[in-house]
Amino acid sequence: MGNRPRFYHRGRIENLAAKQEYSKLDRYLDRLSRKGFDIAGVPFQLLDRLLEKQSKHQIESALPLARHTLGGQPRLLTAILNDLINSSSCKELRKIVRDSTAHPMTRFEAMGWTVFLRHRSAFPEQGEKLQDLFQFWDKDPPLEIQQAQKLWTSKAQNYVDYDDASAHDFILEKFGQDVADMYSALWHPALKSDVFRLCRLAKCGGLYCDADSRPGSLLSKFLQHAGNKVWASSMSNVPNCVVTNGFIAAPAGARMIEDFLDEVLRNIRDQAESGIFWLSGPGALTTFMYRNGSKYDVGLLSASCLKSDLFRQFDADYKKSEMNWRVFEYKRGLNNNAGLANALSPT
Repeated sequence: MGNRPRFYHRGRIENLAAKQEYSKLDRYLDRLSRKGFDIAGVPFQLLDRLLEKQSKHQIESALPLARHTLGGQPRLLTAILNDLINSSSCKELRKIVRDSTAHPMTRFEAMGWTVFLRHRSAFPEQGEKLQDLFQFWDKDPPLEIQQAQKLWTSKAQNYVDYDDASAHDFILEKFGQDVADMYSALWHPALKSDVFRLCRLAKCGGLYCDADSRPGSLLSKFLQHAGNKVWASSMSNVPNCVVTNGFIAAPAGARMIEDFLDEVLRNIRDQAESGIFWLSGPGALTTFMYRNGSKYDVGLLSASCLKSDLFRQFDADYKKSEMNWRVFEYKRGLNNNAGLANALSPT
């Protein structure tokens, strides 16, 4: 892997992208690559911003940038751009998903991009008010989490904080003993958090935000207008464009939330070897939306919109320990294989 582009390189890239001079940018990236700089991530980072202000001409001009990516990504990026130009059916992306000769991860990435392009939405400018904002931390939140929670409290008129005990009590009251017992038996706080947020959204609605994050300047506006449907975000700045569940809003009784909760509980019962990402996290949500998304009214915000205006995660110290589900699963030898195979299996 080459060196990262320097500050002045990034400034030049930003300037050419802002001017929509993609032919010049293509040649500039070529020069940087020949000098040994790693520019493979640049096209997808630019794509995230291109989605905000797109025109057919701009998208066509950006097509040559795909060659600067790696592995199966040139085909993936070309399919994304062509589907943006030609239709909302995501024909080219769906070809990749169905192509058993393509790398499995490229096929899953195509699934994620298909979901995003089908459901991408602008920031809500009108609509009903969300009931509240809630968060979860199982027990004894460290100081940096407590400080972040105070920021969220200051931004939301109605803020509710749950721990393991209060989440269990909520599930017991609203869903009964069997689901409460299942919750109690879950083996990691991240998995409990995934399940609880869906239970809480299904019954009460609101906005759930991961506790290891800080609010953006437009959060209050979002809370005022996002109460009519389900909202989430996609990682539209990287090839692996999964639907994330760290920021998710819904009205009470949203069918999509109820159905996804049922799916998650089935996953936990039947596919525990898959790992949390695939059981209840972004892998599960992306797979569910690809298979069922046409049934629901869901708005997906771009990564740039989420990070600049609403929600930005920070590098909390706990992520170095087994409190981080990735560290927990890595130490137990879990990998993506089982979950990825299930995601790509025909339904």
